[in-house]
This record gives sequence, C-alpha cells and structure tokens, in this order.
Amino acid sequence: MTPLFSYQSEKQTAEKLTLSLLFGQHLAAYLWVDSVSQTALKGAFYQIDHWNNNNFIEEFLTISLPTTSTSYTVQVCFDASQLVQMPIANYDQSKLNLLQKVAYPHNPSMRSLHESFASWQFYLSYHVPAYLINKLESQFVDLNCFHTANWLLMNRHASDEAGEFLVHVGIAQLSIVLCKGGRLLFVGYYDYQHEMDAVFYLLKLAAAHDLSTASVQLSLAGLIDPSSRLYEEFSNYFLQVKPLASTIQFTGDAPSAHYFTLLSNHSLCVS
Repeated sequence: MTPLFSYQSEKQTAEKLTLSLLFGQHLAAYLWVDSVSQTALKGAFYQIDHWNNNNFIEEFLTISLPTTSTSYTVQVCFDASQLVQMPIANYDQSKLNLLQKVAYPHNPSMRSLHESFASWQFYLSYHVPAYLINKLESQFVDLNCFHTANWLLMNRHASDEAGEFLVHVGIAQLSIVLCKGGRLLFVGYYDYQHEMDAVFYLLKLAAAHDLSTASVQLSLAGLIDPSSRLYEEFSNYFLQVKPLASTIQFTGDAPSAHYFTLLSNHSLCVS
C-alpha cells in the first residue's frame, strides 16, 4: 500500500463524524467529515496492487478508523468497473444476476451488489471483491454502500441539450457518466495508458451521441489537475472543461478538493 497524498485540518474533533471510504481496483482512500459543518478533518489516498488482494485491508482500516470515542457513520463508495444495468420496469434480481454472469467471466472471489437509481429508472449491478465487502460488513454494523455513478448522477437532471460528461479520474482508469437533456446516455469505464487514449474514448462517445465538443460540458473529478497533461489534452479537444466541486469544505494547506469528490457526503445522495 503506497501513500499518494494526505490531508489533515487543525480541527480533529466533532460532535458527529462520517467516515467515508473509497475503493477502486488500484486505489483506497478515506476521509473523516464533520457531519454537522460538512468540513473535512482528515483523509488520505493510497495506491494498492489490486483490490482483490486482501493484504491491504487490515492495514488500511487500522490507519483510517477514527481514534475518537465520537459516534460515527460509515459510507463506502465502490469505483467498480464490472457493471450492468437493467430498467426498473424489467427488474428481477435473478435476471440481473444472470446478466452480470453473461457480461463478465465468473469469479468466485467477487460478489455482486445491486443498487437502485429510481430517479433515472434503472438498477445497477456491480462486482466487488467478496473478501473486501465481507470485511467491511463485519467491521461496521451500519454500512451504506454506493457506486461511483451514484455520486456522479446526484442532482444531474439539467435539460441542457449540449450534454455533460461527468468523469472521475482514477489510476489509469476513467469512470464516465454522460447525460443530455435530462436523459442518461452512458455509464461505464475505460482503462487507459496514455492521455490521448482517454481523449479518444471521450471523443468516440461524443461522436456516437452527436455531441459537439465545442459545447458539451466536461466536468472532471478525481486524480487530475488543471496543470496535468491529461487536463491539458482534454482542454485541447473540449472547450467546456471544469473541475467538479466537492460538497465538503477543506481548510488550510489542502490538496485539490475535487480529489475527494467520491468521498463527499453520500448521505445526501438519495437516488
């Protein structure tokens, strides 16, 4: 488990805490949030070999758990790429599980989670490591789990016909949601090795949905900065590029707030 960056405010206590956790294929992160003031207290990002390797979870939980006696709630965001969708009108748990098995090779070490996106009229099924989710469920009595798409789709019902990409940048991976005119056009993932690979994927999606690169909004979150090569390349091809704002407030010498987008307060995220 390799540290990437961390944050710590001068304030370390709160009447009520939220422990927000994030897990991706090569990423683990946490953030303590003052649930009343919605301010960040402490957090860190780590690169891991792979989230299906259970060697990291004990060390990570030891580091991330609050040492205070203050009560806290726990929420987990899974940046999981193996996902399938089904319209709510056709939802059947067994059929969605079968669809997941057809879409991806069977792996007994993975467990399927289902999530309802009522306002968008679909169910989402995604795979997470069984050991990881079992460990979290045994560690925390009350656990709220969300997929990346849940945060990215939160309050996204704009009728703008120009369209909007909502992109979370992970480690060599893009989590992508595409909306237009209040309609969901795409939810998915792309792995990339070079910045132009990432640009190509977005250009291909824009062309497939007849979206203009001059007017479609590209909202970015995660491990990307305006000074980075990836941000520069996106800006070369898309004219409307901006970082996604975080719902959590940071003080002092803090990393970019949009790094922590998926660690924002998901208790506000009602789908």
